Amino acid sequence: MSTLPVTLTINGRPVRSRRHRLLIDVLRDRGIRVPTLCHDSRLSPYGGCRMCVVERLDGPAGLVPACSTPVQDGMVIDTDSEAVVRARRQQLQLMAVNHRMECPVCERNADCRFQDLVHEIGLPDEALPVGARSVRRDETSPVIIHDSARCIVCGRCVRLCDEVQGVAALTFTGRGLDTRVASFADRPLDCEFCGQCVNACPVGALVARSYVSSIPVWQRTAVQTTCSYCACGCELTVEHHDGKLQRVGARTEGTHNRGKLCVRGWLGLDVTGHPDRLTTPLVRRDSGLVAAGWEEALAAAADGLRRAAGRGQVVVAGGGRLTCEDGYLLQALAREVLGTPHVIALPGSGSDALVDGVWEVMDQPRPTAGFDDLRQADVVLVVGCDPTRSHPLVKTELVQGVMQRRVAVHIALPVASGLDRLAASALRLIPGSTPDLLSRIAARILEVSPESSSIIDGVPGGEQWRSSLELHTADAAHRATGLDADRIDALAEALSVARRPVLVVATGSGVPGDEAATARAAASLVALLGASARLAVFGGRPNTQGLLDVGLHPRVLPGHRRLDRADELAALTGRPTVGRPGWTGAEWMAADPGSVSGLLLVGVDPIDLLPGRDRPRRAIEGAGFTVAIDAFLSHSAELADVVLPTSILSERNGTSVAGDGVRRPLRRALEPPAGVRSDGEIVSEIALRMGGKLPAAEGLTDELDRVVGWSWSRPVIVNLPPAPPPRASVRPSGFFLDAAPQLFHSGSTTTRSALLQELSPTIAARLNPADAASIGVARGEVVEVSSGRRELLLRARLDRSTSPGTVGVPWVGDRHGASTLYENANDVVSVKVRKV
Repeated sequence: MSTLPVTLTINGRPVRSRRHRLLIDVLRDRGIRVPTLCHDSRLSPYGGCRMCVVERLDGPAGLVPACSTPVQDGMVIDTDSEAVVRARRQQLQLMAVNHRMECPVCERNADCRFQDLVHEIGLPDEALPVGARSVRRDETSPVIIHDSARCIVCGRCVRLCDEVQGVAALTFTGRGLDTRVASFADRPLDCEFCGQCVNACPVGALVARSYVSSIPVWQRTAVQTTCSYCACGCELTVEHHDGKLQRVGARTEGTHNRGKLCVRGWLGLDVTGHPDRLTTPLVRRDSGLVAAGWEEALAAAADGLRRAAGRGQVVVAGGGRLTCEDGYLLQALAREVLGTPHVIALPGSGSDALVDGVWEVMDQPRPTAGFDDLRQADVVLVVGCDPTRSHPLVKTELVQGVMQRRVAVHIALPVASGLDRLAASALRLIPGSTPDLLSRIAARILEVSPESSSIIDGVPGGEQWRSSLELHTADAAHRATGLDADRIDALAEALSVARRPVLVVATGSGVPGDEAATARAAASLVALLGASARLAVFGGRPNTQGLLDVGLHPRVLPGHRRLDRADELAALTGRPTVGRPGWTGAEWMAADPGSVSGLLLVGVDPIDLLPGRDRPRRAIEGAGFTVAIDAFLSHSAELADVVLPTSILSERNGTSVAGDGVRRPLRRALEPPAGVRSDGEIVSEIALRMGGKLPAAEGLTDELDRVVGWSWSRPVIVNLPPAPPPRASVRPSGFFLDAAPQLFHSGSTTTRSALLQELSPTIAARLNPADAASIGVARGEVVEVSSGRRELLLRARLDRSTSPGTVGVPWVGDRHGASTLYENANDVVSVKVRKV
C-alpha cells in the first residue's frame, strides 16, 4: 500500500496530505471550520448527520461527508458552495422535525450544539409536511434523564457506549422518522454510568440529573484538573459557580483520556460537600476530642511529635491521595525533622509491585508502558485485577483496541472480567497463581523459539533464570494454575510473535497473590519478549507512582535513590536526611506494643485499609501520641490525639503521577471549606514548630525538579532473578472472597458519595444468581460470610457478572468491609456463605 502523500485542492488552493487521512481532519488542520453533530474523533467514521458535507468538484462530483471520506490524490473540494449551505440547512430542518425546540427551558440552553448551528446556518423557509412524534421523558434512572423528544439521532451515545465503553446499554430502535435511541426493551438504564453518553450528547436528550442547573454555561468557571480516584490520572473539566459544583466532564482533545471518564470521576466529587467534612482542628482532652484553633492544634501536634521522637520510634504513614509535593514534604518531615526512617507507603497501593518487583529486574521502579503504548499494541495480556473495575481508562483503551483495531486482548484472572466477552482468551486461573502462569509462558517461549534466548544473553542472572524456568513444565503449570496446558501454550505463542506486546499488571488491596512476585515475573517476561515489549503497572491508589518518585517509601529516597545514596540527596537539598531502612506497614503492625512512641497519619485510615482491623486499632491505641490529617473523622482519626482537617480531590493544587508514569497537574477547581488547609501546608507548619524548615511553596518546584526530575529514560533490564519453583495450588474451598477494587467504590472516600451509594450501595455481598439459588438466598436477604475466625452479616446482591463460586465484598466499608476477613492484604481467602 502506497504511503506517498497526496495533493488535493481545497477552496481553490493546493494542499498536501498524508494518504488515508479523513477529509475532515485535513480541513480542520487548515483552519477550515466544518460543522458536525455525529462526528467524534474517538469513534469509527460514521457520516450520519450529514452536517459536514462538502462539495466534490472532480471526477465523482457531488456532496460527500467530510467525516468519513478519506483524501484522494487530485480531489477538488469546495467547503462553502451554495449546494453545501443548502444541504446543511435541509439536514437541520429534518432533525428539527423531531427535536422539541424549547430552548429557553432546556437544561442545555446556550450549551447546545444543535442550537448553535440553527443560529449559525439557519433553516429553510418552507415547512416539511410531517409532524413531531410524541415520546415520553424517561426519568426512571437515578442519574440520567433521557428525553427522546430532544434527540436528533446523531448516534454518538450509542456508538460511544459500544465502541469505547464496551457496554452497549443504548441502541437504535424503530425505523425512518420513528428511529430513536433507547435502552434494551426500554428498561431503566442499568450500566456503568460513566457519563460518556451525557457528555457527548450535543443536545438535551441525555442530561445528568445531579448537574441540572439554572446557571448558564457562560457564567460558570471551568478548571482543568486531574482526577484523584485511581491510577489512571484522567483529566477533568470541573465547572463551578460561586463555589458550587455545576458539572464534571472532560475534553476530547489534548488529553490522554480523550473525554473518557468513569462513574467515580464523573459523579464522585459530591463528597467535597459532605456534611461530615472536618472544618475545625480537634485536640484530645479528658472529655475526648474537642474543637480547637489552628495555632493550638499545630502547637500540640508539633510538641507531641517532638517528645515522641525523643522517646522512641515515630511512624509516618501517607496515603495515595497526596500530591507529589505533599508527599515530598511528608517524607522530608519524617527523615529530616523527626529523624525517623519509618516512612510507610499506603498498604495495597501497588508500591510493592514496583519496588520489590519491577526494581528487582529493571533499573527503575516504574513502568515502561504508557497509554500510547496500549493504543499501539497488537497483543495485550492483563493480569492481577480486572481493569473494568479498578482502572476504567485502561479498560476503555482495550475495548477500543478490540473494536476498532482488532487488538488481541488476553485476560488471566481468578474472576470474571468485564472484558471477557471481547477477549481473544479469558483464562480463569486459580487465585494467587499468576506468577506461575507468567513463568510458564516464558518457559514455553524458550521451548518454541530457542533464538529468543539470545535476547537475554549477557543479562546478569539470565542463565540462572533460564535454568529456573525448566521446572515450569506444562504439567507443573496445570497443577499451579488449573489451566489446560494448550491454552497457556497458545497464549505464549501469541505473545512471542506479537509486534508490540504489552503486559498490564493491575494491583490493589484484595487482589490475591504476591504482587511483587507477579511484577517480577511480568518484568522478566517483558525482557524475554524484546525491545518492543512494554510493561504497565497500575497501582491501587491515584498517586502510587508519584509518591514513590518523591521517596514516600521506607526503602526508597526521592528520585528512586537507594538508601545508601542519602549523602547525595543531602548535598542536593542542603539538609541532612536519614538513610537507613524503615518499617513497612506489616512490620509496623508486628512491632512490640509500646515500641511506637509517635504516629503521624496523613490521608490514610489503617483501620479500614489494613487487614484484620483489630491489629491496626491496637497499633494506633498503643502509640504514645498520634496525629491524623484527614478530611473526615475516620476510624483511625477517632483514636488520634490531634486531628487536622485538610482539602481533598479537586480542592488542591499540585501534581500527580499516574500509572503510566506521566506527571500531571492538579488545579484547585473547588474551594475547600473555610479554614481548611492543604496537607503540605499542615506538614510544613508542624515542621516549622519543631525547629525544622522545609522548602517553601515558591522553592518546592525547583527542588523537586533538581532532586526528582521526572526525566527518566525508559528502564532497562539489569537483572533477571530466578523464578521460584512452581507450586501445587489448591482451589479455594467454599467461596473465593473477591475483595478487589470495585467500579463504584475504591476506598473510604467513595463511600461518602451520595450519588455513588445510590447507584451501588457499598455494603453488600455480591453473589452469582446460581450460587444464591443453591444456598436459598434471595436478593436483599441477609447472609453470613465467614472466614472461620471472623464473620460478616451482609445483605445479598445478585450479580450475573460475579463468577460462580465467588462472593464479592468491598475491601473498605466500615466494620462490614472484607478487610475484616483477611490476615494479609494479598491472601487467597476462602469463606462460607449461608443464609441467616
